[in-house]
Amino acid sequence: MEKGRIAALDVGRALAIVGVVAVHLSFQFPNLPHSVTLLARMGQYGVQLFFVISAVTIFMTLEADHGRCTCARHVTLRFYIKRFFRIAPMYYAAIAVYGLISFGATWSGYEPSWVLGAHGATDILLNVLFLHALSPTAINNVVPGGWSIGVEMLFYLIAPLLFFVAMNRTRLLIATALLLALSVIALSIGDCHGTLDCHVTNNSFGYFWPPVQGPCFIVGMWAWYAFRSHLTGTSSVTRRTAWLFFSLASGFALATAALGVWLSKAHELAPVFAACSAVAFLLFVSRSRPARDDATRSAYISRCADALGRESYGIYLWHFICVYATLHFFEGAFGQSDRATSLVLFVATVLVVLTASYAFSRVSERMIQGRATRLSRSILAHVDRRFHRSGQA
Repeated sequence: MEKGRIAALDVGRALAIVGVVAVHLSFQFPNLPHSVTLLARMGQYGVQLFFVISAVTIFMTLEADHGRCTCARHVTLRFYIKRFFRIAPMYYAAIAVYGLISFGATWSGYEPSWVLGAHGATDILLNVLFLHALSPTAINNVVPGGWSIGVEMLFYLIAPLLFFVAMNRTRLLIATALLLALSVIALSIGDCHGTLDCHVTNNSFGYFWPPVQGPCFIVGMWAWYAFRSHLTGTSSVTRRTAWLFFSLASGFALATAALGVWLSKAHELAPVFAACSAVAFLLFVSRSRPARDDATRSAYISRCADALGRESYGIYLWHFICVYATLHFFEGAFGQSDRATSLVLFVATVLVVLTASYAFSRVSERMIQGRATRLSRSILAHVDRRFHRSGQA
């Protein structure tokens, strides 16, 4: 495990990316058993698990930097540099890659919508500036799944402010109440036409945009401040408490399923319930992971989960290529198979897509992310020297 990484968070990332891959592939298998289809569709809430983990990581990083950099401007600048170089280089590569794929599909005579929705130069610019979560045509049409990156980057803008506010719990409660109130007001004005009596459609702009998804980060922020010792493993948790966390995770997951998958009555509320389930799951996992040197099947699964977790961002960006490939080459076979065959093909396809996407992620890690990380470290060292000199002056 890399220094500074929390094992439970990598397990959470692994579960999230498996769920995301599963839901995107499930639409190609109309003959899956109904229970499996429902379970696979729950995979869409892997994104909310990512949001919670991102919030935990953000405040953990800010706290660590604040311990060594007392100046708020120094901490904030370091945060923005690190997050930009963690997200932007791979995302810019994805803009180029999916643009070429879309162009190639159009040039070859394929329907371009099987790759991306209609978009223009302005939408591409909004994606480059990470403002695409505010535009219905830019939010998900330039990079598949790019909506979640846009929402996350917008939260990054206010994260340092929230961190410094969080040093006073009263102010943090006030800030949380204000953010939630702003989300409700924006949702009412934007998607509910001035009322609170409305129904947000799943996978629509109203579902993707920040007022619906933003509260998930607030849940993750509170999880860090309330349970940091449990998440990092520095505080022991009894078996009984661990199973209480599991029960809470299951209960919130069932509520999420009822609101967003089974009944589809409250897609505007399902993400928050999914975020609460994510927190309880992470707390359960932080207690129940096997020892790394335990040569058992559980330890092997744990190592696989760690690997998927470390590469989850790359897998998220590149798995759509594999999903499109299976759709193009195997659509007929997937649609005509019976339930038992569909289940076997579905599981096999999920494993193949995860493996191929992991390989793509490793390649992009070496070619893009590794270089971006080295560049960011060089810039951070320069920033640290400047603040150190100004502090001595």
